[in-house]
Amino acid sequence: MHPRQFVALPALVVVLAATWLVSATLGTAAPSPWMYDESSYDVLTYSVWGRQNHVSGAQCTGLGRGRKGFEGMTHASFRCHVQVGGAPAGVVVAKVIGPESLRVVSVAGGKLMGDRGIGPVPKGTPALAAFEAVIALQNGSWGKTHRISRALCYGVGPYRDRGVASPLFFSFSCATFDQREARAAQVLVTATGKKAVRVVRTLAR
Repeated sequence: MHPRQFVALPALVVVLAATWLVSATLGTAAPSPWMYDESSYDVLTYSVWGRQNHVSGAQCTGLGRGRKGFEGMTHASFRCHVQVGGAPAGVVVAKVIGPESLRVVSVAGGKLMGDRGIGPVPKGTPALAAFEAVIALQNGSWGKTHRISRALCYGVGPYRDRGVASPLFFSFSCATFDQREARAAQVLVTATGKKAVRVVRTLAR
């Protein structure tokens, strides 16, 4: 064997090791956020952005390649026809930032505002599913003091995936409704136990 081949061998080993390390790192990267198609309508309508724009409904279609989930098809972004007061108000593209949260990234037509987000999201141990946060908010002291008739909550920030069961979150963005069933304040709440939440701040009125 030519002497120069012995010199190149260690370098080749280093290159192969680096390639394996990069592949392993990419292989363990977090998967792209996804959302069930059927959830996208309500998640957008009852988001902070929906409250700020007085959205009354939306019809969303997944963009790009979808994937099959336990409850149906999922996508990483959606194109949504938005209604205000039951009338067409424009078309938006919303990007999935979590299994229960969307971010509007483009707006076409109408007078719809852009999405400024919800600001800092408190972090903690995921403890509640969205439906549990709803019950806790409705039955808690804040809900009774503000006389809300009902609430709709969707998890934001870090979560714990439980496969076929609803994911657990620490923080939630909750739409509330007054006694006349009109949209009231949008609030950010955090879990304080298995059956309780605390209102951290008002996101929109």
